[in-house]
Amino acid sequence: MSKPEFVYVIYIQAPQAKVWEALTSGEHTKHFWSRYVQSEWKQGSRVEFLRADKSKLSHDGEVLEIDPPNRLVMTFDVSAEGMAEPPSRVTYELSEHHGATKLTVMHEGFLPDSKVLPAISGGWPAILSSMKTYIESGAAMRMTDENRKARGE
Repeated sequence: MSKPEFVYVIYIQAPQAKVWEALTSGEHTKHFWSRYVQSEWKQGSRVEFLRADKSKLSHDGEVLEIDPPNRLVMTFDVSAEGMAEPPSRVTYELSEHHGATKLTVMHEGFLPDSKVLPAISGGWPAILSSMKTYIESGAAMRMTDENRKARGE
């Protein structure tokens, strides 16, 4: 198995089930990701990431593996945003760690000259930091709203 092109680990002071719910519920993701996620969350199900107002598809994918609240593997297709690259693969691994949740996000499967890899390399740290703040404090980082406004959403 090759090494993933992108790995990010973050520790969140919350139970694993709460972190899982934040990752898989549009009512939560719209706050820290400025995307509304929806899926049936079963193997083979489509995953849609809509703009926060649910007006337009941002990106989508398919659930490849799911073991709530421990592991989720899905494809990640950003062709809706005009990036003509094949879908990549995102793996979320969650585990209890001394009263907190350790969340590891691995993103892989990029073309050698990928434009998606540099975009997600800046995007994931911001999204996951805002998610951590949202889960721990009840409010996402201010930059999430500022990024949404900058995109005209």
